[in-house]
Amino acid sequence: MVLKKINRRTAVVCFLLALVVAFTTRALLIKFNPTEPVKEDETEEIVEPEPEPEPEPIITTIDFQPTVEAWVNSVGGTKGIVIYDLDLDKVVGYYNPHVNFATASLYKLFVVYEGYRRVQNGTWDGDERAGWTSFTIKECLDLAIRESHSPCAETLWNIIGHEELNYIAQNDFGIPDVIVSNLLATPYQIMEMLKLYYYHTEITNENLIAIMKDSFLNQPITTYNWRQGLPSGFSDQVNVYNKVGWNWDGERWTIYDDAAIINFVNENRHFIVVVMSSNVNYQQIKNFASQIESTFYTQNVLKN
Repeated sequence: MVLKKINRRTAVVCFLLALVVAFTTRALLIKFNPTEPVKEDETEEIVEPEPEPEPEPIITTIDFQPTVEAWVNSVGGTKGIVIYDLDLDKVVGYYNPHVNFATASLYKLFVVYEGYRRVQNGTWDGDERAGWTSFTIKECLDLAIRESHSPCAETLWNIIGHEELNYIAQNDFGIPDVIVSNLLATPYQIMEMLKLYYYHTEITNENLIAIMKDSFLNQPITTYNWRQGLPSGFSDQVNVYNKVGWNWDGERWTIYDDAAIINFVNENRHFIVVVMSSNVNYQQIKNFASQIESTFYTQNVLKN
């Protein structure tokens, strides 16, 4: 009986010692490894996933080469053609692109762009009178395109200087072989000139840009119909910013050039079309424009 009491007492003592050891250990752990409360600014922030970016629209290549060849084979005369895709930065149709043709009034593209550059950078005051004309420089820049106003263009060209413009076209415009004063250029060179107008990186004044665009798009019928060629062949779904140059000898069009920036508005697609020719009439160029539009919509629908 005494032995049982001793064993029971020993068990109680051992239990109490175990409790003391446990509490002491916990106290020491808390002392040397304190648990700091979590602060608000250290809570994990829930980041919402960014939405997936919209996929870039696929721009399909329109192959205008069969259209170019069909038209070239259907009309007489001498022709040079370039169709350039501005959105894809590549030629998509051509015929005699590097053959020289008479520019006629297309030389005004070179004069006017340099004129806008000079007004933009302050070399010219656009509100000053342009030489002996009754127009300001800005008015002459507009009229030289809108109505192919030759007195304005020739006055500005003389102010720039013929040899100086040759140098500017070759070096500043990046068209190395063109000689504007010879009134000769290739369809490819005219295409390069229209690219400058399209991007107009050196012309940033919004007023100048608005005038420039409008003069290519809205050309009135004066003594001549400046929009009887390419613009007349496209539907009203297409904006055509164009400049023509021609010579009529009383019997035939010894020169008919038409250079245009084409905007398929609803599809947001942009092209340059340059036609340079001799002994080809504007009705034939009008028909070519209609064929270009038909090819565009046919291929654009089939490929999308």
